[in-house]
Amino acid sequence: MSNRKHRDNQEICARKVRELAQSGVNKHCFECNQPGVTYTDITVGSFVCTSCSGMLRGLNPPHRVKSISMTTFSQQEVEFLQNHGNEVGRRTWLCVFDPKNDGCSDMKDSQKFKEFLQDKYEKKKWHFSKSKNRRDMEGPWSPGVQAMPPSHGPLASQGLSHNMPPNARATRPLSQSQLPSWDRAPAISPADMRTDAFTARPSRSQSFRDPPLKASSSFKNHFTLGKMHLRPML
Repeated sequence: MSNRKHRDNQEICARKVRELAQSGVNKHCFECNQPGVTYTDITVGSFVCTSCSGMLRGLNPPHRVKSISMTTFSQQEVEFLQNHGNEVGRRTWLCVFDPKNDGCSDMKDSQKFKEFLQDKYEKKKWHFSKSKNRRDMEGPWSPGVQAMPPSHGPLASQGLSHNMPPNARATRPLSQSQLPSWDRAPAISPADMRTDAFTARPSRSQSFRDPPLKASSSFKNHFTLGKMHLRPML
């Protein structure tokens, strides 16, 4: 049962590769632009003819090519070909290629064509990374890293305000009255403040440091006279 499912998956992957080979610019060889492709270059994700597949095997390092009709493909290989193809390969490996100054790929002279492939892949002469306008040309297909906005400084605030939608407004911190009841700070009444002031105990250092207050002599005299006046009444 598992073997049958595996064969079914292989047939599905092979059919997807054949469909990719018959769509758009993939119909023409990525290297020589001749119509009719029979191989896939798994290294870069392009579709090529039989003659160019042999030339690609002779590069350093050699490219991994597979026949469209004679071999099987995994799901990862199919997804790689779907995400690349000849158009993405042209933007990546021939990004700064100029046919007038750099010549063109001519299969008639095998030596020149080999040198063309070496410049293209080994030396990366026209690769996307050589472009001066690399940041402007980046897209979903590009291997470059997009620049991130600064995380601090004056430019950070400018970048954030520039990227905000037109109907967005700058938010201000809410006051205590505007906050929900569960986010407000607990209110302290004046009565609680007075109670805390009179019930607060002195610290241990203060109790040993400050001497106890002695009653004045006048207070003692008044207290004694008060007792004397109260005795006859009892």
